[in-house]
Amino acid sequence: MGILFLSFMLPSIAQTISINHSQATVSGDQQTPYLLNFAGIFTFFFLMLGPIKILIPFVKMTKDTDRGFRRKLALRAALISTIGCLVAAFMGQRILQSWHISFSALLLAGGIILFVVALRMVMQMYSSPHGNETTPSAPTLALAAYPLSFPLIITPYGIAMLIILMATAQDAGRQIGILCILFMIMVLNLLTMLFAHTILKYIGVITLHILGSILAVLQVALAIEIILQSFIRMGVLLKVF
Repeated sequence: MGILFLSFMLPSIAQTISINHSQATVSGDQQTPYLLNFAGIFTFFFLMLGPIKILIPFVKMTKDTDRGFRRKLALRAALISTIGCLVAAFMGQRILQSWHISFSALLLAGGIILFVVALRMVMQMYSSPHGNETTPSAPTLALAAYPLSFPLIITPYGIAMLIILMATAQDAGRQIGILCILFMIMVLNLLTMLFAHTILKYIGVITLHILGSILAVLQVALAIEIILQSFIRMGVLLKVF
């Protein structure tokens, strides 16, 4: 299953990791085109706001709970995450304008955060497990807000990309398309949490760790690409390829 997932996702990642430079301009930047098509947006949202990174944490949080608690926790986390993303999507452009932040600066910030987080994930593969881990407290529905919604589902770099995509959309149709993709990702997050224990049972922890390792390396490369593209938009670097 992991191999099938990678065979589907990797071509999409390869096609979207390079950002188009041929359209529209806005104040504060030399150019701010449509960064991605809808397939690319789905791929970016899946990597940045999607379900893979929440599967194991959710299982660990709810391993000693009943199905009813898991369902309530999953529904609440999905609702909080969706509302948080919608607030960011609609308020982001106003905040950018009032604070005079360029899209390139926001793109650079998102790329740096993604790089740090993804690099940390890669480096953790080589660190030895700690033997003095504290025993987790009894799970409550408060976990839906933290850490499930923030920062596991709603990541800073995911929000940065969402704000940029919504702010650079030049018509309502494209904004609706972006929000529909976002809603699809949130539904996937909900389904992943609802069936997390079953999914992990059939996929296995080892397979999931391998998949996570591959995606972590790809996220490092993606972060570097985003940083370079932000420099290109600022005019600091020239596009070579």
